[in-house]
Amino acid sequence: MLLEFDGTFIFALISFIIFVLMMNIILYKPITKIMDERQKFYDKNKNTADLSKQRTDEVLKNKEAEILSAKLEASNILQTVQNNAKVRREELLRIKKEEHKNKLINLEKQLVSDNNNAKTILKDQVSEYVKIAVSKVLDEDMNNIGSINIDDSRIDSILEAQK
Repeated sequence: MLLEFDGTFIFALISFIIFVLMMNIILYKPITKIMDERQKFYDKNKNTADLSKQRTDEVLKNKEAEILSAKLEASNILQTVQNNAKVRREELLRIKKEEHKNKLINLEKQLVSDNNNAKTILKDQVSEYVKIAVSKVLDEDMNNIGSINIDDSRIDSILEAQK
């Protein structure tokens, strides 16, 4: 059994070659072209996605750095405001203490002045009462009795006795 090469074999061979060429033109080239385009599209989108991811990472890093910077700045501003408020509060306290001290000094001066005025008025009143008492005891006219001097120590002892 030998193979015979007759016209059908050549016809089958030519038919097969024509079939392969037609399949190549009709099916394989369009499929490979579509596959190449698909691969290019995939590569392009992957590169775009990678670049977008890198940009996103950079933006996130920048935002985190900006947020950290803003937090530090806010912390510094808050600390400065707190320090300024503390200094201002201490200054206001010092001013108010000074005002109260001055008021207290003025009130003490007023009290001393009122005390002296009260002593003077009391001295005059005591002097009048003594004149009245002397005039009653001596049965003389009050105008005939001279001035009566009462020293401050007696007025102080009378005031102390009242306390």
